[in-house]
Amino acid sequence: MRTLPMRRQVVLGALLLPLIAAPVQAEPALTDSVIDQRLAFIVERLDARATHGQIWHWSWMTINAGSAIGLGIVAGLADHEDDAVNNGVQAGVAAIGVADLVFRPLEARYGAAPIRGLPETTRDEKLAKLKAAEEQLKRNAARAEERTSFSMHAANVALNAAAGLIIGLAGNPSDGAIAFATGTAGGVVNILTQPAAPAQDWEDYQALVNRSSHRTEVQVFVSALPDGALLGMRLTW
Repeated sequence: MRTLPMRRQVVLGALLLPLIAAPVQAEPALTDSVIDQRLAFIVERLDARATHGQIWHWSWMTINAGSAIGLGIVAGLADHEDDAVNNGVQAGVAAIGVADLVFRPLEARYGAAPIRGLPETTRDEKLAKLKAAEEQLKRNAARAEERTSFSMHAANVALNAAAGLIIGLAGNPSDGAIAFATGTAGGVVNILTQPAAPAQDWEDYQALVNRSSHRTEVQVFVSALPDGALLGMRLTW
């Protein structure tokens, strides 16, 4: 079998190596069109979840605030201690629900409003706006994942178990059991009715980023040699 001179073997090996073991390169600098495409995608998805978020927020704000006020009044007017304890404790649980809505707001209800007014005149401003939009989309997705979070459901059970125990010990045991069952069921409904779509929105956005980032490049080059020239090609994917 005829063999190539060592010099030519080395040259061929150098040419083949980039083809066989071409590394995955870092994402190239984003073009303006790609930035605009990603921003448009995020804004559309954020706005699409705003209505559900607003309905969820204000429905539960009405339920919790109304329960806290109403049950608190009933507890204050109760003639029997067990009724006062029952209604007073449940009013406290409802007040905790109001506090959760206030101090841990559902950002999905804002849609794209928090980022819509950000400047995008320069390239740096566009990139900053895209980063803020991505963070908003990711936070919404994280909140949506709470629907199936063990810790969230465990906290719901623990809160209502504590309320039921207080009612049962300081008031009527049957009232405590009912409060635990109804409170836990209400908490489950609260958690599960949060907007779920943002989790899929984040996955879809990541897929969009991957499609726009992974590009195949072909480079052709010519190198001068003492006895001629060398034509080579590099494929990167």
